[in-house]
Amino acid sequence: MATIADGGGPGQIIDTVVDGNGSGTGTGTVEDGNDVLTVQQALAVQPVRADSRTLHLESMDGSVVIPLNVDADRVLLPGATGLGLSPLSVVTATTPGMRGSWLQEIDVLEREVFLPLEFASEQSHAEFLANIAELRALIAQWDSVTIGQTGTFRLVANSVFGERVLDVIYKSGWEGNWGAGNSGVSWEKVPLTLVAVDPYWRDREPTEIEYSATPGATFLGTGDGTNPWPRRITPSVVVGSDMEIAVDGEVPVWPEIEINGPAASAIVQYPGTDVELRSGVPDGSTLWLVSDPRARSATLDSAIAWELISMGATMAPLLPGVNAVSVILATTGEGTSLIVRWTPGYESAW
Repeated sequence: MATIADGGGPGQIIDTVVDGNGSGTGTGTVEDGNDVLTVQQALAVQPVRADSRTLHLESMDGSVVIPLNVDADRVLLPGATGLGLSPLSVVTATTPGMRGSWLQEIDVLEREVFLPLEFASEQSHAEFLANIAELRALIAQWDSVTIGQTGTFRLVANSVFGERVLDVIYKSGWEGNWGAGNSGVSWEKVPLTLVAVDPYWRDREPTEIEYSATPGATFLGTGDGTNPWPRRITPSVVVGSDMEIAVDGEVPVWPEIEINGPAASAIVQYPGTDVELRSGVPDGSTLWLVSDPRARSATLDSAIAWELISMGATMAPLLPGVNAVSVILATTGEGTSLIVRWTPGYESAW
């Protein structure tokens, strides 16, 4: 049994007690002139704040996943950049006699991400080369890029806020620097500079709202040919006017509109957007309208179909928060629907 006395100030805490008197089992007390603590309390380890943030690389279809910092074979070294806010282009102008300047425009630029990686193997040289080959096969996909594509593989971030995905393409950095402090028999530093043409991190799955309309009642006949007027007259169905649609995330989103026939006409309106289908969509066909300027298109069963959209159509993104959206859908049969689909976006990885 022993007593340790500390003559330090009231705010001083004894962090470590070193006992050189053997393996006695007595616990004793620690006195600092203010309070009396047991040795167990004085030596208690403070809980470590766990970091929920992780990154991994992934193919666009999710079939290949390369984790980082899970083991010693694939490590993200200190110094990663580009995971926070996107870079901006700030346009200003000056006026004679006015101090400073005035703001004209702010443009969000493409995002550049730098990942200092180190790939290795604790097992064998062959496994190391296999790890390197897997990474190279994932990122070297630029020969198949098409106009409007946002990336060739993905950087995926996880945290307590959930999962966020950034589509990227390799730009530079892995030209090779063999030997010295850059590589060895079973390890290699791999500095990757990536570009995200869409600078925002996204949810993995899109959000969608579906509107549907039912056909009108039979008029002047049953529709089965037994009565002299087998006709169906169906008025436009107002699905919703100024409906409140909540958009999650932190940034504006460009929606996609899918119209499944049979549809006689359709109108979608919200601030900045006025799209009208001026020609019908046949039964069993689908009209797909993409509003994102990177890949803006109108297709009917994969064929270009801008002629189905009114000439004065305007398109704008939905804003984060609540949007007032109006939808009018006219149907000529069963199965008509209109789907508005978007993917929420975020300013940073977490």
